Amino acid sequence: MSAAWAVDFTKSYARRRPDEPKSHYSARLHFINALMKGEGGKLTDDRVEVLSHCYSNVKYLSNVYNKEIMGMLRKYDAELPAVDG
Repeated sequence: MSAAWAVDFTKSYARRRPDEPKSHYSARLHFINALMKGEGGKLTDDRVEVLSHCYSNVKYLSNVYNKEIMGMLRKYDAELPAVDG
């Protein structure tokens, strides 16, 4: 098991929102870590931040986004619901 983190904790995407429960923040950081390891330099910091908040919205608020976004989120957390159509 690799303990290395790909998350840059100086970036805005790694900051905990004031209203974000610690458990949600932890899950979002794990998602960011998987995303950064998988996509690396392909994504801007802004895109990482947006995707991480979309992730939280899907995981905890049952939001649904377009197929492209849902596919990207699910690629790094297979427990998220599959996208139909």
